This record gives sequence, structure tokens and C-alpha cells, in this order.
Amino acid sequence: MYSVFEILEEATDSAGPDLISLDDLKLALGIEGTTEDAALQAMITFQSRIIAEYCHRRFGRADAMETFTFDRGETMSARMALTLSLYPVVEILEIPSATDYQVDPASGRVWVNGWWSGSSVAVTYSGGYDLPEEAPARLQKAVIEAVREGRTSGTRDPSIREVQHGDTRISYFTSTTSSASPGYLSAPVIDLIAPYRRLTVA
Repeated sequence: MYSVFEILEEATDSAGPDLISLDDLKLALGIEGTTEDAALQAMITFQSRIIAEYCHRRFGRADAMETFTFDRGETMSARMALTLSLYPVVEILEIPSATDYQVDPASGRVWVNGWWSGSSVAVTYSGGYDLPEEAPARLQKAVIEAVREGRTSGTRDPSIREVQHGDTRISYFTSTTSSASPGYLSAPVIDLIAPYRRLTVA
């Protein structure tokens, strides 16, 4: 079985991708004034996109239709679930081929009562977070840390590990990074977003 995901409608004020507001980021970083607003907003959007890509997810709210196509002879028993790509699920709008089903909003899983045997089944639904207000705290913290790290590393030559002047010595420590993560997210950021990563099968 495989699925095809299609966005039907989205509102610009809730679709994202920003996982935190500019005001909340500035408050967390202790930044006052507006001289850096444009740069900070760009950083929020950039880091939010990297996090979404790493998690194999879209976090923003939208109405979507997902069509699951079964292999020849494949059937779906009562214990099997259709796993929707956009979650948490806000509302199931329509499943034309089923009138009785259960849904776990948090995981995006849908169980159709009985069993299903056919070529495809389409689920029309609304899902995702109303961004940035409903973004989970761990995702917001991840953006804050990613922006903080970017601002810190951007102010010095990354090849410099230590600076000494007289009796004063300053050593720089770089967070462990993962080569498997887009944008080279640091280990602390990856730890924050790990619970929200959707596992995919190649």
C-alpha cells in the first residue's frame, strides 16, 4: 500500500512554516529593539523548514486529501490503520468508502471498522498545528536553540577554537552535529525534535 498526499486548502496565518513568532524568539534570546527583526524572521523561517524536513513532516494547519492505494489482492483488517501524513488530525471530513471508523488525532491513525478490500481509499481531513501559536514547546525551543547557535557561530571564525590574551583564555565548544540531518542540526536540537520525527520506509 502507498499513499498520495494533496493539500486542498490552507490559510497563510496558520499554515506555517514558522514554528515560533518573532516576539517570542526575541524574548527568549533577550533581544530588544527592531534593528535585527528582518534577519531574525528569516532565521525563524529557515530553521523551521530545516526542522520540518528532518522530521519528514509538515506541521502547519491545512485541509488535505490522502489517497491510499492497495496492491493487487491486498486487504486491510480491523487491526490495521491508515496513517495520515498531516497530524495531529483536527477533523475527518470524509471517507467515501467507509461510514464507521475511529481516529487517533495525535498519531494520525485511522481504523476503518471491519476490513477493506479494494483498489484505493481516500481520506479528506484537516490536520496540523495552527502555527506558530500551537507549535509544541519542544519545537519552539529547537528553533530558539538553532537560531542561538547560528548567531553565536556567525560572529567568529569557526576554525578558531581558542583565543588567549594575557592571562585570559577563551575556548569555544561546538555542539555535536549529525551529518544525516539537513542543515547540520546540532545534537541538542535533534534531541528536542526527536519525538516529532515521522519514520519513513524507503
